[in-house]
Amino acid sequence: MSKRNYNVFFNTHTVSGIVISVALYVIFFAGAFSLFKDEISLWEEGKEIKHIEKKNVDFDKILNNLDKEYNLTGRDLQLNLNFKSDEISVALDVQKDSINNKIDLERKIFFIDTNTFENKTYEEQYSLGEFLYRLHYFRQLPFIGQYLSGFVSLFFLFAIVTGVIIHWKKIVSNFYQFNPKVTLKRIWTDSHTALGIIGLPFQFIFAVTGAYLGIGILVLLPATFLYNGNQDKLIEDVRPARKNYEWVKTTNQEVLSFNSFAKKTNDTWNEFHLTRAFIRNYKGNNMEYVLIGELSDQEKYIGIGRIVYNAYTGKFEEIKDPNKLSYLEDSQRLLARLHFADFGGFWVKIIYFILAFITCFVIITGVLIYIEARNKKSMTLKQRLYTTKVGHIYLAICLSLFPITALSFLLVKLLPESYMNQRMDILYFFFFTTWFIATLYFRYKRDNYFTNKATLLSGAILGILIPIVNGIVSNNWIWKTYNNQIEIFSVDLLWILLSTTAFLVYLKIKPTIKEQSAFTKHPIDYKNRKQLLLEEKSKTTSKIEKTSKTEINKNEIPMKTKIVILWLFLGMGWIVHHIYGLFNIYYNETLILENATGEAPLAHHIYRIIFEGLCLFFALLTLEVSKKWFIWMSFIWAIIAGIYNIYHFIEAIIFESSNISEIFMLALVSTASVFLIRNLNLWRKA
Repeated sequence: MSKRNYNVFFNTHTVSGIVISVALYVIFFAGAFSLFKDEISLWEEGKEIKHIEKKNVDFDKILNNLDKEYNLTGRDLQLNLNFKSDEISVALDVQKDSINNKIDLERKIFFIDTNTFENKTYEEQYSLGEFLYRLHYFRQLPFIGQYLSGFVSLFFLFAIVTGVIIHWKKIVSNFYQFNPKVTLKRIWTDSHTALGIIGLPFQFIFAVTGAYLGIGILVLLPATFLYNGNQDKLIEDVRPARKNYEWVKTTNQEVLSFNSFAKKTNDTWNEFHLTRAFIRNYKGNNMEYVLIGELSDQEKYIGIGRIVYNAYTGKFEEIKDPNKLSYLEDSQRLLARLHFADFGGFWVKIIYFILAFITCFVIITGVLIYIEARNKKSMTLKQRLYTTKVGHIYLAICLSLFPITALSFLLVKLLPESYMNQRMDILYFFFFTTWFIATLYFRYKRDNYFTNKATLLSGAILGILIPIVNGIVSNNWIWKTYNNQIEIFSVDLLWILLSTTAFLVYLKIKPTIKEQSAFTKHPIDYKNRKQLLLEEKSKTTSKIEKTSKTEINKNEIPMKTKIVILWLFLGMGWIVHHIYGLFNIYYNETLILENATGEAPLAHHIYRIIFEGLCLFFALLTLEVSKKWFIWMSFIWAIIAGIYNIYHFIEAIIFESSNISEIFMLALVSTASVFLIRNLNLWRKA
């Protein structure tokens, strides 16, 4: 490999890794605990479970109870049976029957105890396991969270490939050359390489499957053209179990027992177990039962079976044999099983858990290599301050996650019974508030050595308290749960091992390690940094280039002129976008809104002023105003508008894929937003 190519791959690996490092760390840290999502939920409840075979559940009673309370006629139902607890979840879709029922447009989710038939809403059932699972793919960020996690996984795949390329020739030799007594940068580099190679297959699997699960919808976008924009037909072919049946009318025919179909389907194939079920058009004349299950791991790694029954005659409408592979269905299930360690039992999850934490360490060492390598005497103070700031912020966010998670486990166990129905809101507020406070504290402490030691010690202490508090509150002591409550036992054991490991690492980290750091050898005087920066600026003031008129780049546009043009482009782009919205009127599409009175609402005028008028307003003021406050105001508004434009562009691709002209215009507007933010940032720094 030429030196130039090596530098390109090296810099690409460094930049892509640094950009995604914090998000990637959160994904792997939360993902490690997400592997035990069901176990954490059971640990939180502290109840003994009976492990009832799902085919023996009285589904008819559950459906009758729900029908009495929520009138299921005209609804589609989804039953998730794949829980380790004695619970199932039931999702009620929106009401379809508009003639005989009052339309209910709210989708409802319930968790039902199969022993007591008591039902809870999603909020009442919400647990720390669910919270960490959703944090794993940033579901707490509305609309964009899952897509963000998918793009992070995609860039992670990019970082893996470039990392292997730059280390390819020395992978084996460097693996055996780890020496903790050499320079700190070399320690981080060797451990980053060695542990990266150990976890390489795991990381590659996670990058590919994570990208597919996060942004898989974008993978299907080109396929919509093959279906002439018919996304429903595409989804039917890709995921047949989710086929939608159009509502026709109600019927007085007697519905056959769901229980009998559940047992019949479960016993159709050897080692087959129900995992999901759908009921289409409840009490409609085309009502269907869709029962889905899988063969056990011992029988077959991927074996999805499905039978669709007519709910009135019991006739088979469709059968999918789990012993025969279907490329579209089973390939998706393969990716999901690889991602969630949904095979091989408890020990495979433990291996995934360890490898996830190894990846967290690889991410942290990557950040430490970056900040160690860029703290040199040859660099300016401004550059060094920027590098240290990045290191302090990144490590504060990442490392504080360990004690905050342990503290959250203690919170859910100590939370009074009267607050249990509010624990979703409490968890959100407590977790993110304490995480933010801890991040601020460690960031302004400006000592990575202290941050590392403090988070390890506090996490170890809080973690070892978790099984103790569990024993006191629930009487589920670890020696009692070992035999008959293995799920609760596994969570306590997990924290004992984590805390012990963290404490041993804490003891191993000596002050001599801090002395090897480039920040100790070349310290920064933070108290006098402003004065030092002024002195450096006066010494290193760049020379004014005295170029003749012939040497001036004729294509160069002054910065303020660029900004004005870009503001005007955005404003005109929005106006054109709204005009494009009228395009379909030529093809007999009505554009009249429901309940329209002939007068445009005030909110619509405000909307147009915000997205069209403000762009023109900022363009006008930029010609005359150069105050710092105005530059900041322009910069902040450009970011807000840019985020909205990009979101609107992605939304148009997903939901209006046939409207090519509008998508093209939104792509131009989004690009202009990026250019505008970049130029405003340069103006801000000038």
